[in-house]
Amino acid sequence: MIGGIVRTQVNLMREDGANVGVIKGIQAHNENQGSATVGQEVAISIDGPTVGRQIHEGDILYVNIPEKHARIVELELKPKLAEDEREVLENFLEIKRKKDPFWGR
Repeated sequence: MIGGIVRTQVNLMREDGANVGVIKGIQAHNENQGSATVGQEVAISIDGPTVGRQIHEGDILYVNIPEKHARIVELELKPKLAEDEREVLENFLEIKRKKDPFWGR
C-alpha cells in the first residue's frame, strides 16, 4: 500500500485506466482482513485478472471510484485527506482525465 485505504469488494484499475477486477480478499500474515492502509504489505485476491497477463507483480493499481464520488472527494473532502491520500487522488484523477479532461469536474 502506497497510499490511502483499500477494502474488499471494490473495483481496481491499472495505471493506464483499464479495469482489472474486484478485490475478493485481503490477507496480512495469513489472516483475513477487511481493509488495508498505507505502509502495510498485504496479499490481495482479485476476481478477474491473471497475474503475468493483465497484471504483474509490482504493478500499481488504483481503486476505480465512480465519477460522482470522485467529484465530491475532490471538491469537498480533499482538504481533510492525509498527504498520501491526496497524492493518490491526484494520480487517479490524472489517469481518468487523460481520456476525458472533464471527468469528475
